[in-house]
Amino acid sequence: MTAQESAPTIQRRSSILSRQFDHANEVKLLQTRPQRVTRVLTLIFLLVLPFLLATDFSPPLDFPWATWFTVVNFAIIASIGAVAMNLLSGYAGQVSVAHVAFLIVGSIVGAQFGEIWGVPFWFLLPLAAFWGALIGVIVGLPALRVRGLYLFMATLAVHFIAIFIFRRYQVDQFGFSGIVYTAPTLPDWLLWIPGLDEGANGEFTIRGNWRWYWLNLGVAALCIGFAANLLRTSWGRAFIAVRENDAAAAFMGVNVTRVKLLVFSASSGLVAVSGVLASYYLGARSDESWTLEIVLDYVTMIVVGGFGSLLGGVFGAVFFYVTPVLLSWVRELPFLENIEWLQEHGHAVDQMMYGLCVVLVLLFKPSGIAGMWEDTRDAVGRFVERRKQGAADEQ
Repeated sequence: MTAQESAPTIQRRSSILSRQFDHANEVKLLQTRPQRVTRVLTLIFLLVLPFLLATDFSPPLDFPWATWFTVVNFAIIASIGAVAMNLLSGYAGQVSVAHVAFLIVGSIVGAQFGEIWGVPFWFLLPLAAFWGALIGVIVGLPALRVRGLYLFMATLAVHFIAIFIFRRYQVDQFGFSGIVYTAPTLPDWLLWIPGLDEGANGEFTIRGNWRWYWLNLGVAALCIGFAANLLRTSWGRAFIAVRENDAAAAFMGVNVTRVKLLVFSASSGLVAVSGVLASYYLGARSDESWTLEIVLDYVTMIVVGGFGSLLGGVFGAVFFYVTPVLLSWVRELPFLENIEWLQEHGHAVDQMMYGLCVVLVLLFKPSGIAGMWEDTRDAVGRFVERRKQGAADEQ
């Protein structure tokens, strides 16, 4: 928007923008039958999946069935962080590479409150969300004055500061070997639930992929549900307004300062929850765990999954963790295992495939996997409706 534009022009644009946001929000609230069916099938799939993965099934061609439980758990945890990044960058348009900093916040909360002070694991999740949200407000302050590349550089500085703080904290409190996290246990008052058998020490410990799956899935559902409900409110429309044009948003009456700080706070709190969850699932963290490559991984997730879509964050996380396993399996197929250069440069091939997917998505399908999913679902829905209409006409 240029300085020469008149106030009526700005007002007309703002009015149109506001109506578009209201319409988009109303459309999302009107759930069609295909959407309801999809949700039910997804729920059934998520409930059945761990039972399938826990079997001793041996697929043909040495398909890596035994590794999928770990892959699924990593994807679920990463989906929280990917949704948080999409909330910040995809919906609100704030460029930030401080993602690792808030994973570190969650890791330190788990170490300090859980391992040193003995706070039960179940209180660590809201504590991580609180501290992540609080620090997120502080990190979001530069967004009030700078944007684009300058905001990128400001959050990049936060990234390296957080790594330095973690390194000093680790050495001072736990030594050079890193931080070891003890497996969480369920409260005693929940042990009456059928299937929650006590262990040798009288506690139900969250160990193994089976138990971690249900914990990760529950926490991810709460976090993604929080983000989805936030976007359904007037704040969600305000996020999009600020992304499109913060000057027009301010003219519409949107408190841009409050919106930017809120989205930084909400996103950072979710990432911190993901950080503490991942730390306990892995069981250990060190200063070598945190690299700038992690930020690039999350960017890949939201671009391939679908920029500006919560569902895209989930699809992107699944893509990121499933693709390497599939590529590794493909390289071991009988007709490819004897290709020497392919075996020697397997990791490079994986990276090339990631880059190729990003380029193809940007060129041909900017809405990502989530856009493809929605197009397919809508096409199936239209096909079913046409069949029903045709059957009704014949009668």
